[in-house]
Amino acid sequence: MPALIARVRRWYRRLLDGDARAGRDTLVVLLALTVVLGLLPIVLPYSWPPSALVLPLVVGGLVLPRGRLLVLVCAALAGSVLGAVMQDPVGVRLGVTVVLAATGATVLVANRFRHRLGLRGTQGDSMLLELAEHTRTLARLPDRLLDWHFDSALAPAGGASFSGDFLLCAHRPEDDLLELLLVDVSGKGSRAAARSTHLSGAFAMLLGRVPPEAFLPAANDHLVRMGWEDHFATAVHLALRPATGEYRLFNAGHPQPVQYQRADDAWELSGPGGPALGLLPGAPYPGTTGRLAHGDSLLLFSDGLVEVPGRDLDEGVVRLLAAAEPEVRTPRTQQELTRGAAERLVRTVARNVSDDRTLVLVRRVGTPG
Repeated sequence: MPALIARVRRWYRRLLDGDARAGRDTLVVLLALTVVLGLLPIVLPYSWPPSALVLPLVVGGLVLPRGRLLVLVCAALAGSVLGAVMQDPVGVRLGVTVVLAATGATVLVANRFRHRLGLRGTQGDSMLLELAEHTRTLARLPDRLLDWHFDSALAPAGGASFSGDFLLCAHRPEDDLLELLLVDVSGKGSRAAARSTHLSGAFAMLLGRVPPEAFLPAANDHLVRMGWEDHFATAVHLALRPATGEYRLFNAGHPQPVQYQRADDAWELSGPGGPALGLLPGAPYPGTTGRLAHGDSLLLFSDGLVEVPGRDLDEGVVRLLAAAEPEVRTPRTQQELTRGAAERLVRTVARNVSDDRTLVLVRRVGTPG
């Protein structure tokens, strides 16, 4: 038995790798299964369902190339029609043939995209899961950094695993530099997933490897070269020096980050930046400077968190700051702070919103002075 299982696994791996012989063997097996499932309702009309012919179609749609799948679909339809001619109205009925035809059309359409990518079985699903996990790894914020607490939440539209928003982090302790990048690709959820995945990989190669003031110009040049018609991205780039709390912010058409100053108990908007990425070749992206004192906080967020159709964007920002005040006003030690504040704020401010929502909360722990 172990030897048989090992042979089946080797055959399945060959099939997923596109081995021609394994593909022919699979088609023969599925055709034989189709013949059996087509004859059983004729021989046993009251105990075997004719709808079982759907099974080889579903399996074939996952593992067969388009041409061989078409052969299998035709064989299943022929078996259903033959049963209808021989047994109707006792056995196989016209409705089953219609369902089989619809199922065949569906698997052929789905198979077209898999065939173009060269994917078989669940390879595509595995690749997407790996990409989603890789993107989450790139967004991982420091767990422990003296006097600092970082928290983030990303809620894709419709609860999908992919989002048009993504977050990147690069920490260089030797240079006393922590860089955070929040990007919002035009589109929502899975519709923006491909562009978001591409940009997260490309931007991750740049972040931390070029000077902070050169990052957004380089990112803009990359999008311009891509030539995406009617597509763009907004971004905000934070370059923070944890030892002193000094930072620089670079903005590309993104909602302005907001700093809470505990000494004055007041919020302050950062300065404006440049245009969205991908719209204007050679666009400048001037930076604004600031400093986070002990007890201060900085909020970075995407427009999905504060934007309400038909209403002013400032209203959404005011609503977000009102919800964030209890979190940032309360003085806490590093030990008392736990992750989850960003998620609570997203649920409070934009719980049922059909847009991607992202919030990053940067806090310098302690009290002023």
